[in-house]
Amino acid sequence: MALDNTRDDFDIETLAAKAVDTLAVSARQVIAIWASTHSLDLIEALAFRIRQRGAFWTLRLTTESLLRRIGQDVPETYLDLIPEHELRWLADVQAIISVRDHGGHMSGVSLLRRRKVGAEWIALIDEATRRGIRQLVVVNPTRALASAYGVPLLNLRRSYWQAINVGEQAISKNQQKAKARLAEARQVHITSELGTDLHLRIDRRRVYLDEDTIPRGEVYMAPHEDSAEGIAVIDRMLLKGKPVERLRLTFAHGRLVRIEGPGSSADSFGELLAASNGDKDVIAEFAVGLNPGIAEPTGDLLLDEKMYGSVHIAIGMNDRFGGRNRSNLHLDLVMLRPVVRLDGTPFIDHGVLSF
Repeated sequence: MALDNTRDDFDIETLAAKAVDTLAVSARQVIAIWASTHSLDLIEALAFRIRQRGAFWTLRLTTESLLRRIGQDVPETYLDLIPEHELRWLADVQAIISVRDHGGHMSGVSLLRRRKVGAEWIALIDEATRRGIRQLVVVNPTRALASAYGVPLLNLRRSYWQAINVGEQAISKNQQKAKARLAEARQVHITSELGTDLHLRIDRRRVYLDEDTIPRGEVYMAPHEDSAEGIAVIDRMLLKGKPVERLRLTFAHGRLVRIEGPGSSADSFGELLAASNGDKDVIAEFAVGLNPGIAEPTGDLLLDEKMYGSVHIAIGMNDRFGGRNRSNLHLDLVMLRPVVRLDGTPFIDHGVLSF
C-alpha cells in the first residue's frame, strides 16, 4: 500500500475521540491519563472529551529530562520505591490511557538504574490489572518518538494514521480467523530467509485479541515456557537507543542460551538481561501482526509488531496473559515476512497469511 509523500492527515482531536470511544467512557467514571509533556495537545483533547461525557480525568505527567535526572541522581535505595498512595487511588479509576510518545531511552543512565526507575510503573500496571481496570495504550507519533526511531516525523505520522484508519471490521475479521487457527494448533514452526528456525508449543494456551491499543492489530498468546527450541533472527530492534539489525537468538528448553549480533549488540542485549530480574530470558509470547494498514516497517515497535503478516516473540513477563513467567522485563522481538507452519500446515508464507 503506497503512502502519499505530501499529505499529513494526522489529527490529534480525532485520535482523542477514538480513544474515548474505544473505552466507551460514560458519566461519573474516572479516567487516568499517563503521558509526558510531548503530548500536551493530546492530553487536552482527551481531557475535554472525557469531561464532555460527564466523566472525570486525572493525570500522571512526566518529562524526559525529569526521568533522566531521577535516573542519574536519585539515591539508588530510593529508585525502586513503590508509590503506595497511587496504588490506593486506583480504587477510584475505571480506565487508564497510557500514551506512548517518546523512545524511553535515558542517555547517561545505566541499565540497572533504568530498570529500578521503572519499578513504580510496573507496580501501578500490576495493581491496575489485579483490579480489572481497562488499560488502553495510545501511540502518539511525536517528534520525540520519530527521533528515537530514526524516522522522519511526517513518515511516522502517515504510517500511524494509515494503521489506525483501517476499518475495525477488517482487523476484527483477521483476528478471529487467526485466533481460530491458533486455538486448534499444537506446534508452531517459524522460519525466515534471515535464518530463523524456531519451534514453539502452544496447545491449551488461550489466544488473546489486541483490543486495548491504538493502533490495534494482532493476536497473541503465551507459548509453553519450556518449548522454544532453535534460532530466531530479529530483523531490527533498538538497544541503548540505537538500531540493531539481524540479532540472532538461540533457545533451548524455552530459555535463551546464546546471543549473537553485529558489533557490540550481543553485549548490549546481555546487559539488558543482567539488569532485569525473574524469568527474563524465558520465552513469553508468540504473536501475529494483522493490521493491513501497516505495509512497511517504521522502526516503532508498536507499529511494526502489528504489521500484516509479521510475527513477534517475546521473552520475560507473561503472567498477565496466561503464562507463568514473572519478570520486570517484557521484550518484544519482531520477525518480518516469515514462514509459519501450524502442525505442519502453512499459516504464513513470507508475510502472506493463509486463512
